[in-house]
Amino acid sequence: MKKKLVTFLIFQIIIVAIMFLYYHNLELTPYINVSFFVGGLLIFIGLLIYVVSNGFFDLFTMGMRKVFTFKKDLVDSESMRSPSEILDLPYVPFFQLGGSILLCMAVALIIYFV
Repeated sequence: MKKKLVTFLIFQIIIVAIMFLYYHNLELTPYINVSFFVGGLLIFIGLLIYVVSNGFFDLFTMGMRKVFTFKKDLVDSESMRSPSEILDLPYVPFFQLGGSILLCMAVALIIYFV
């Protein structure tokens, strides 16, 4: 739990740094914009890891290896690992971190409109 909180705070510092470097001021609207992009990027990375690690691209990759390899190299291409075996990262931390950043962005958006 402490590690997740530290990671969240590090990303908040990164968001403030990007906001200050790009917009040259510390206001609510730039925070909403930058945190939306950072949170969305983390959710996208989590979704990409989820899709690849569940074997969605395994059949496609195997088919492309069979089509684009010569007969003599077919044994080598069959011994290659599938993408789901290569990408063995946990995707839940990306969802949690991205979701918490998007939640902070939503709170800031509510404050902005109220």
